Amino acid sequence: MRALSPSKFALASDLVMRVTRWTGILRRVIPSVFLASIVLASPTPPSSGQGASLVAAAAASGRPRECASTVRRGLSRRPTVWELARAPELGRYCDLVARAKALLVSDPAAAKSAAEGAEKVLPGHAAPRVLLARAALALGKIDDAAREFEAARTKDPRSVEDPPTMHDLAEVLRRTGKLDDALAVYRALVPRIDLLGSSDRRVAVLLEAAHVSMAVAAARAPGGAAAPAEASSTEPKRAPLDEAAAYLREARQRPPSALSGDVLLSLVLVLDRNGDRVQADAALADARASGVRLRAGGPSYLAAVEDKACLEALAAEGAAAVKSWETYLAGPGGKTPWAASARARLEAAKKAPRPAGGKGGP
Repeated sequence: MRALSPSKFALASDLVMRVTRWTGILRRVIPSVFLASIVLASPTPPSSGQGASLVAAAAASGRPRECASTVRRGLSRRPTVWELARAPELGRYCDLVARAKALLVSDPAAAKSAAEGAEKVLPGHAAPRVLLARAALALGKIDDAAREFEAARTKDPRSVEDPPTMHDLAEVLRRTGKLDDALAVYRALVPRIDLLGSSDRRVAVLLEAAHVSMAVAAARAPGGAAAPAEASSTEPKRAPLDEAAAYLREARQRPPSALSGDVLLSLVLVLDRNGDRVQADAALADARASGVRLRAGGPSYLAAVEDKACLEALAAEGAAAVKSWETYLAGPGGKTPWAASARARLEAAKKAPRPAGGKGGP
């Protein structure tokens, strides 16, 4: 077998190291029983060598199994002549699937049309349903996307395992309020985020995962247990937002992006709610010294929409901060487990000296 070039070997080694590191982080913040279910549900990577890069490439490609031929020479992009002889329509089907995938970003309506064509040519496969779901998400049709994803997973649970599809699935689950299911997908996706093409998208995944984890922790808090029920009594106690903090700290280590300010302010919020006021104040001082602001257009990554007021309060000072904290406490936020930390921030904002200019704007 031909040896890997130094650059490919370094890429494969870096991928293995990142997966190993995230497995260690998740093991500390997620009960061992649940973590085992995530690992067992994930594709098993080969130990080393050329197979590692081939599997990584296949995992990122999203190519359906019926359109990939595994032969001695490696992974072929098209069915073999024997497969085409058994199913003459397979070639046309695979061409339409490939076209739909290529058009998802630039022309989701055309991608939808190509996926519908693939379903007509060769009915019964999951790949067209996955592409219809992703096209529906791109077109803003969240209910349609949820329905198509469910149909695809019913046909083939592994049809949604490539990282871009996992991200779209997690977003649909998050936006339809299925936060526990969304968190399970994010937990499986985070160790693979380096297979996503864009650095900004990798940071977005970590930011979304942190807010979903925080919303799930809030939903579980009224039952009296911040940690999931599967955790054994012998495991060390975890603060409820350790997982969210881990995602955001990883996001801060990534190259700067349009979401850098959102990441830092979200980390302040998580640390504050997690009871670590000293680190929260230090991160907030860093944010204000750097002049960070929330990304224009509104935070689409939120799992709890009321948290927008908290982030705006942290980005502001004086009267503007007071107003945002009061808005949060007057709405659904006032009934969450985080109300006490918000009230403490409100009192601190009232006592803080007014910034230069006297109006207390952001």
